[in-house]
Amino acid sequence: MVDDWLALNLNKTNKQMKLMKKMAFLVIVCGLCTKAFAQDAVHLKAKLLSAKTNEPIGYAAAVLTLVADSTKRTGALSNFSGEFEFANLKKDHYLLKLSALGYKTLTMKVALNADQDLGVLKLEDDAIGLKEVQITASSMQVKKDTVEFNAEAFKTKPNAAVEELLKKLPGVEIDRDGNILVQGQKVSRLTVDGKDFFGTDPKTATKNLPADAIAKVQLIDSKTQEAKATGIDDGQREKVLNLTIKADKKNGWFGNASIAGGTTDKYNSYLSANHFNKNLQFAVLGMSNNINNSSFAFEDLSSFSGGNIGNIFAPPAGGSFSINVNNGRTTIGGSGVFDNNAIGDVTTHSGGLNYSNSWGKKNNLQLSSSYFTYFSRGNGNRFSNVQDFSQGDILRTGEISNRLSDNQAHRFNLKAEYHPDSLTDIVLRPNVILNYTTNSNTKNFNSKFDAAGKSNDGSQYFSQKNVTPSFFGEFSVLRRLGNKKGSVSLRLNGTQNTYDSDWLNRSSVNDYTSGAAVLKTIDQQTGQENISKTYTINANYVRPIFNARWNANVGYTYNNGQVDAEQLTYNYNALTGRYEAIVPDFSNSLANHNWLQAARVGFIYTRTEWTYNFGFGLQQTGLSADTYNSSGANIASIDKTYYNVLPRLTINYKNKSNQTIQLNYNSNVNLPSVNDLQPVQNNSNPLYQRIGNPNLEARKSHRMSINFNTFSADNNRYWNGYFLYNLSFDDIGNEVKYVNGVQVVRPVNVDGTYYINTGTFFGMPAKLKGMRMGYGLNFYTSRNKGFINDEKNTTTRYNFGPNANLSYDVDGKLNSGIFLSVGYNKVNNSIPAAIDNRYFSFNNSVNISYELFKNFRIDTQLEHNGSAGRSDGFNNNAFLLNAGLEQYLMKNRLTLALKGYDILKQNTNIERNVNNTRIEDVRFNSLTRYFYLSLNYKIAKVGASNQRSNPRNTVN
Repeated sequence: MVDDWLALNLNKTNKQMKLMKKMAFLVIVCGLCTKAFAQDAVHLKAKLLSAKTNEPIGYAAAVLTLVADSTKRTGALSNFSGEFEFANLKKDHYLLKLSALGYKTLTMKVALNADQDLGVLKLEDDAIGLKEVQITASSMQVKKDTVEFNAEAFKTKPNAAVEELLKKLPGVEIDRDGNILVQGQKVSRLTVDGKDFFGTDPKTATKNLPADAIAKVQLIDSKTQEAKATGIDDGQREKVLNLTIKADKKNGWFGNASIAGGTTDKYNSYLSANHFNKNLQFAVLGMSNNINNSSFAFEDLSSFSGGNIGNIFAPPAGGSFSINVNNGRTTIGGSGVFDNNAIGDVTTHSGGLNYSNSWGKKNNLQLSSSYFTYFSRGNGNRFSNVQDFSQGDILRTGEISNRLSDNQAHRFNLKAEYHPDSLTDIVLRPNVILNYTTNSNTKNFNSKFDAAGKSNDGSQYFSQKNVTPSFFGEFSVLRRLGNKKGSVSLRLNGTQNTYDSDWLNRSSVNDYTSGAAVLKTIDQQTGQENISKTYTINANYVRPIFNARWNANVGYTYNNGQVDAEQLTYNYNALTGRYEAIVPDFSNSLANHNWLQAARVGFIYTRTEWTYNFGFGLQQTGLSADTYNSSGANIASIDKTYYNVLPRLTINYKNKSNQTIQLNYNSNVNLPSVNDLQPVQNNSNPLYQRIGNPNLEARKSHRMSINFNTFSADNNRYWNGYFLYNLSFDDIGNEVKYVNGVQVVRPVNVDGTYYINTGTFFGMPAKLKGMRMGYGLNFYTSRNKGFINDEKNTTTRYNFGPNANLSYDVDGKLNSGIFLSVGYNKVNNSIPAAIDNRYFSFNNSVNISYELFKNFRIDTQLEHNGSAGRSDGFNNNAFLLNAGLEQYLMKNRLTLALKGYDILKQNTNIERNVNNTRIEDVRFNSLTRYFYLSLNYKIAKVGASNQRSNPRNTVN
């Protein structure tokens, strides 16, 4: 039996190598692949059924051995329908052995002189192994597009969340950010009993729902939402994770509530309460703490958007936005959504409600909504060391600042679906986002050139208030035509984003560029308001052509956007004590109108294993803008129209062994943002001032990606990889000029920028039961361009690094894991005087949870974050040790825990930011050692016992 399975796996490895060769051919020619068959090759196939039930036997092992030479073997697995096939066989005599868990092995001789179909073969039940087979079947079932696990078969520690349950499932990984990987592919959507839970946020469910409330975990290889709606299979799939709630949990409340207090006045409280019935879902989340545990850390924001932050946090009407991460806390700039820039010691209060329900005999009316809010206050100290590239010189700036910040946000989502009949879908989706921020910042700075000497020093006080409401609405209707004749759809959406900001800027700068110190002061008040309105009309028609394998679609899109932006800056008048003298160089208004219309045509060709989706679009893009000075005079006008042909291509491959390849190519055109176009100077940073450029062209980009994935259901091994290449023309770069020691930055168009992101990962169970291993390798490179004092500078960046993880679980008593990651970073600049940058980064962790004796457990986590090659004082080599003791009481309903954070007192908060013209090393104040005592209560008003049964786990 072992030899048979070994032969099977060797054969599968050969198949994978052949598959990779096909992929390489795809990359080079982006065409169709053909298989070359030997002239004398023959084929053998059959179908396996249970002799007792006549049910298909999936994932049975079929091993074919050459009678004349028993060392020559080949293997195959039956699919979910019980079918298997051998291809490219020589004409000869073979011995066929068929085996499956719970069935007796069947051996038969086969003489192959031509293609042969053995028809239906039946396997008898194995009475000796029947009990074990039944346990295995109850642990995991494989269906057509779904792998289903029985949660009862995977024991977790008391009070564990769903995330801990998922870590035990074969083929499932949870990465360091809490993202869910199934067979190496990221889960894009999570549902509870088939319904959205807090929107499309997978981690809200996995981190907050208790594991003992889950009956089944279903991993679904689902068609895309568009393919389901139109009825036309486009060949693309998304990984969906569905959690089914136990029946006895649907008649009451379940969840967790905790409270903790500790040294240095630290506290933490948390609530998760859930109520489910047949159609209704209601959930409450709440959190309040002063231990920097924000509910909107980067990983939560990522999961809140289903893994694509741009889906939610990019401006709804289009435009750019930036993401900055400081020790897990995230600032999203330019979105007008969650501009949370709290640093240092942060106090957070957050909460949310989620409601879903359906009505009608066939649940034809469905409603889901969620509301989330947070309040945060931060007190942070920031230390930075900046190296800016000048022409033939390096400007070094040191800065110390203190920031106080208050943030408040409210986010409301609603989705209503109505299906009046089986052919019609009507969807209404409004969203409202309100964000308020207040910041005050005091800083001292000094800078000098390596060759030219001291440049300036000084101080600044800066305070700002922002109000950013955003509204979004979408209405769509889709009608499927009878007799599978295709579908027609119409989608209307509109957005309005408002950015209202007021700031006070007081600075005092000593300028040494002329030798003696020249004092320059600023005391100004500025008001800025940007109002963006956009609406879009999209129509699409899909229908079969020629035959069932061919489908065509045509579509039309019209988009119209209007942006009105105004900035008024006033100097302080000491005589009147008011800000009333307008500053012309820092004041103007912009009226920007842009539109887009595009006609698209595409074709989908579907075969058994391959799907080809290709087409092109004809797009007209227009931009007109008028700029007015503070007196109302028109000082600049823009009127541009772009015409582009935008091709696209998608090729998908999936065989019966769950091996997949996907190639995507598309092109797009993006207009510059209002901030880049508006020719008004911003001096909120006295040493780094930015002004817009009204003459910017639209950016044109070409993007190609390749993804492959292989998964072996018999041994739970998987291998995946990805390759992404993006090439841009008329990209946005920076033109930097030094004026009296101050950098004045203006966006300009540059050609030939690109980035490449590629990597691979391999995961498998070890021979030791309960142990799993994974290995990965990632590579990133990019080329960006800019100008420094009119001299062109090309920056090439490389990032390379391996990673590995190991987990070991023993019947719920021991849970352990190791994660290792090393990154090598290198930045090269074409200007000889610019400093090339090289440094290493390390990110490693070990976690162990062990049940010392019944109902008493110890937990430890040790994280190592290090770097080498940065500026003095900004290299770090910190070990963060967290540990705790847990006592379970009241039949595991109550958990008493004593925990310590940063026991070694080494926590640091250091980051490095690198762009075309500067390297910035930053250090923030951070939370250090404290201890706290916590109580966690499991809410279970109605439902089954909290004790989880522990059947023997036969699935590694």
